[in-house]
Formats: sequence, C-alpha cells, structure tokens
Amino acid sequence: MSLIHALQNKCPKCHKGQVFNTKNLLSFRPAAMQENCPHCHYNFSKEPGFYWGAMYVSYGLATLEMAVVYAICMTLGANAVDVKNLVVSILVVLILFQFNFRMARLIWLYLFTNVIES
Repeated sequence: MSLIHALQNKCPKCHKGQVFNTKNLLSFRPAAMQENCPHCHYNFSKEPGFYWGAMYVSYGLATLEMAVVYAICMTLGANAVDVKNLVVSILVVLILFQFNFRMARLIWLYLFTNVIES
C-alpha cells in the first residue's frame, strides 16, 4: 500500500485518477466518492457493504488522534485525568471527521485492491 498515493487521493490501480470528487482530504465538504477511476476506469465500489470494514480503520485513526492529543496535553502540563484532555480530544476528532472518513475508505480500498484482483 502506498501511503503517499492514499494521502493524495489517488486511484489504487493507476495512481493517477481521483477517488473522491474533492482533491483535498481535509475539506469540510461532504465526501462524494466516484464510482470509477476517471483515468483507468477501475471500479471503486466492489460490492454492497464493501466499505463497512472501513469503520474499523476510522476507529483506529480516531484512537490514534486522541492518543496524540492526550500526549500533547500531558507534555503541556495537564493532569493525567482531566476533563480538558477529553474535551480537546473529542473536538479534534470531530474536526477531523471528514478526513477520517475519506482516509479510512482510501486505506480500506488500498488494502483490498490487490487481494480482490488476484
């Protein structure tokens, strides 16, 4: 899996076409995924329910983000058990919701592209 291509929102097959309609993964606009790659016509929607597993990837991304925010709060001198840490962590995950949604789908698509084609 090429993390650089996933971060650039590129097709897992040709690495040229866009998977989502918006190029910027940090956009706050609702994510609209294309059906096929505009360059190589690779089908992004494999079967109904294919992206349900991306929820686990999204959960992992949110957990990682919360751990990083917690570590930063601890470095800045906050108490280990503090409501402020929780509030800041939740705000960061809510702000990065669209990024997590798109990135989780891209990672899931990249993970299973070669497995399905084999």
